[in-house]
Amino acid sequence: MKKLILILTALVMALSLCACAGEAENPADGDSESQQTQAPETEEPEPAVEPPIEVSEFGEPEEMPEPFDGEEPAEFTSDELAITVGDRKFNVSWLYSQNIYDWRQAGITYDQISDKTGAYIDIPFTDEALTAFKNKISDFSMLLMLNDGSKVYTPTVTVGDESYDYEWLSSHNATEYTEAGIDAATVKSYLDAIEENFWYAPEYRWISEVYNRLVNGWE
Repeated sequence: MKKLILILTALVMALSLCACAGEAENPADGDSESQQTQAPETEEPEPAVEPPIEVSEFGEPEEMPEPFDGEEPAEFTSDELAITVGDRKFNVSWLYSQNIYDWRQAGITYDQISDKTGAYIDIPFTDEALTAFKNKISDFSMLLMLNDGSKVYTPTVTVGDESYDYEWLSSHNATEYTEAGIDAATVKSYLDAIEENFWYAPEYRWISEVYNRLVNGWE
């Protein structure tokens, strides 16, 4: 009898040990959920940044008369009369609509415009449009001649034995004018003499500013 009791006791203990081992190998469902909760969430990738919009280096077209009464001629927008600068082509339509400072920024030269002026004039523009375009070409030619240092007739200011030309006047300040003996009345006469041909030039605006400073007594 004692042997039977010992055998049963040993069997119960063995079964208890097996049950404990099973619990250790298989954690409770709650622990499993806890581990899943603690697992880091996968972050969604950020959307790609759109490239910035390219802004043209040229300004908006300026106001010009309607170029044609009827059908637009092919050479107005074709490459036939376009001016080439590097890998770019600037056709007559672009030249007609953009201002002369955009022409200069594009790298167009005096010779390029001069070579094609005759062909441009042959395009059947309206009288108003042709006059406006010819004036633009003339202004551009004058602008480039000034910037290129070409000799363009301008009066000089003479004080005693010294003469002061357009280049000097457009590169010195009011104090230097006064030191040279050039007064406001003299500058006003000079501006009146060059206004028709040079009113758009940065140099003209500089001399005008000097004149205003002389009148107001500013240095």
